[in-house]
Amino acid sequence: MITGFQNVRDLKDLREKVACMSRDNKMLNTSGRFKSTIDRIAPGRRAMAWWVGSCCAMGGLAYGQAPLSLRPSGQDELPQTSRLNAGLGNPSNRGPMSSTAAMRSPATRGTGTGASRGTFTRVGRAPNMFGDTLPPLVTFGIQRNQGATDLPRDAYSAPLGGGGSYNVSENNTAIPTDRVYFVYNAFYNAISTSQVFGSPQTRSIDLHRYVAGFEKTFLDGNVSLDVRMPLLSGFELSNPVLTSDLGNVGNLTMFAKGLVYADEDVAVATGLGIGLPTGSDLNTRTLAPFVSESLVVRNQAVRLMPFVAATMNLNDQWFLQSFGQMNFAASGNEVANQNGVVGVFNEQHLLQTDLGLGRWIWRDATRPVLTGLAGVLELHYTTTVQETDTVQLSGGNLLNGSLSNSANRQDLLNLTSGLQAQLGAATSLRVGAVVPLRDQPDRVFDSEVQVSLNRKF
Repeated sequence: MITGFQNVRDLKDLREKVACMSRDNKMLNTSGRFKSTIDRIAPGRRAMAWWVGSCCAMGGLAYGQAPLSLRPSGQDELPQTSRLNAGLGNPSNRGPMSSTAAMRSPATRGTGTGASRGTFTRVGRAPNMFGDTLPPLVTFGIQRNQGATDLPRDAYSAPLGGGGSYNVSENNTAIPTDRVYFVYNAFYNAISTSQVFGSPQTRSIDLHRYVAGFEKTFLDGNVSLDVRMPLLSGFELSNPVLTSDLGNVGNLTMFAKGLVYADEDVAVATGLGIGLPTGSDLNTRTLAPFVSESLVVRNQAVRLMPFVAATMNLNDQWFLQSFGQMNFAASGNEVANQNGVVGVFNEQHLLQTDLGLGRWIWRDATRPVLTGLAGVLELHYTTTVQETDTVQLSGGNLLNGSLSNSANRQDLLNLTSGLQAQLGAATSLRVGAVVPLRDQPDRVFDSEVQVSLNRKF
């Protein structure tokens, strides 16, 4: 490679001259001296030597500059996964914001590619609310004229529509977000069935539900559509006389959510949820050697759920979540036996309010995996706003009686506590527990465990 050079000293002289020229930023003004040096030490190989010198000069320029840092600066927080969520960067490093940007409602700044970028970053760090979903149950009561004085009044109590409709607060926040998620709910002693003959006994059954969902934002991140599809564990309610099953498919629920106000610390949204009757029917039938009879409550009700939501940062550690929802049954569910349709059962309308307070226990956005840990405490209140509907059953030997909510008016109050582990800027793993604070009849399960995984994009 260095054939044709006079000696090693000439090569060293070349390197020193190139370094001097690069440090003084006078490479263009001294190009004549550089070319004459090339002619002296390497006649006939001018092109190759000029190429070597150019490479050395570029290296000298890079050497003369400060080293390039790949660590994010104070203004470069972790990658943003929605318009309002900028990860877990330190808010104290945020640059000053103009008064105009601080008060606009809501922000509409986006990028040319259509990908949403966070205008407000602090409020986007608040974790989603956990929730407590399980609505009031429907009860099948057997009429006491079947020739046995010890028949219990209630044959079973169970939810309709594959676990019933959703509370919008479940794994949600007021901020529209691009995400996919999975939620597991275990409701302990949520469904009951009674012994028909002999001394009355009640047996409780656990309900396990698996929910897959996604939320997608539109209109520069100000509006989102949240779609949830639940599946249930297979089980049957049975006693020596009859057996019932709820199926494995729940009701598909969609929530359209839109921001009405947002700044660095407060986001307020409103929207409408729709529960579609995709879930399984509630089927009941008698067992041999009894006369074959059947009862089916067909899952046909469409539910409308207008709601309001608010998310607030109290300071850099504390945050507040709140939801309010009306849950209307827009249609009823046909009830049929072996003789045909005997009536329509209309579920009760519900008023649901939710309030959650949480705190970031620890945060460090520079960690490779676990970047934050937050604790949450929530109160959830659900009340029925009208009397229960009742469908009288007749025309059979055993499956006579009524279908209704045996508790009638209910006021459910549940306490939820949970932890959220933030895994990087886009993933969160959450574990929560729910305990009813009231006794029967104002409780529909004894306890609940909830596990959820959210991935933002």
